[in-house]
Amino acid sequence: MLWMFESKEYAVILAASFLAGLLMDMILKKVTKQGETKYTAFLSVCITAVFLGTYGTNEHALVCTLFGQMLLYASEYDLTTHTVPDYVHVLLLLIGLLEIQFVPALLGLVLVPLPFLAAALFKEGSMGGADIKLMAACGFIMGVQKGYMAMIAGLTLAVMIQKVYVRESEKGFALVPYLSIGCLLAMLL
Repeated sequence: MLWMFESKEYAVILAASFLAGLLMDMILKKVTKQGETKYTAFLSVCITAVFLGTYGTNEHALVCTLFGQMLLYASEYDLTTHTVPDYVHVLLLLIGLLEIQFVPALLGLVLVPLPFLAAALFKEGSMGGADIKLMAACGFIMGVQKGYMAMIAGLTLAVMIQKVYVRESEKGFALVPYLSIGCLLAMLL
């Protein structure tokens, strides 16, 4: 991965990613009316660097990087407000159109959010609508197999961290950051 820092092209892309992270930080502060969001610019550069190092500078790397940036935005938004605006899901669907394979995309859109929808229908308050819509949009981008891998990884991470770090008296928590980490890991496989 060190070879990527020798190229001026990579340096320019990483600098643009850092600026995008700073812009994202400013937008999040304004929209959520919260104080400082931490590490957004740094995480933006990390996401970009990982995908550029893995895939080079091609269309798939662009889709993965944009996907990662939107997941970072959604995660920060969910952490501060416990909601995710609908335009995030629409933007994720538009990102999916950049590299679409129609049958896997439509199957992912329909099948990946089904476990979340079932959980929401069987137990009220167990699953938020933003989580269902996020997994539908992510399934559209990743397809069924990677969508389920992302879901399993994200939920496993959420259970482990919530079990260790959260008191049992706390009920709700932001699930989008965990699902986002699962999605990013699935995109790397």
